[in-house]
Amino acid sequence: MAHSASHPAVDAHAVFMLDHAAGALPPALSLAGDLHAILSAEGADVASDWAVIGGALLERFDAAAGGVMRRRPDRASPITARQILETDFERLKWRRGLSGVGYCRTGAPGSRFMRLRDDEAAPRHNHNCLEATVVLTGSFEDGRGTYHRGDLVLASEGDEHKPRGVGGDCICFVARERGRLWIM
Repeated sequence: MAHSASHPAVDAHAVFMLDHAAGALPPALSLAGDLHAILSAEGADVASDWAVIGGALLERFDAAAGGVMRRRPDRASPITARQILETDFERLKWRRGLSGVGYCRTGAPGSRFMRLRDDEAAPRHNHNCLEATVVLTGSFEDGRGTYHRGDLVLASEGDEHKPRGVGGDCICFVARERGRLWIM
């Protein structure tokens, strides 16, 4: 399941996954797309659809342009989605952030792990940039929905929520564009 509180006429999940397939996301957000595609049937389906569409468009473009196409240089993350999934979360050095929620570095700039204990909540806050959260273990709810392993939760500028762990501990991969979180 993917969710975004952005404009209902715009499918933020489809746009995010299109940007993921096109290689247009910064490395940390691209990792979020990779994790969602690995852990979620919905994510895998959308990623596959965009890859097929993109491949067909590239073939047409390549033929029309005589084989000349300029691409962005690859901006790889220092850590892969597979390495993230193999992480022993119990062995990490968790620190409490100002919000009271546990955080830990991932090894990829612009991202971190977030741990919500059962019934623990982050303060209500809004965003001033794109944030992609992928649930790695457990579940959380934020007043807009309940999210489980593999779900991708997108928050855009102005989106407000209050994540809370439900049914046990929840660990998420959180990637952000530049910008700061605003506590309400």
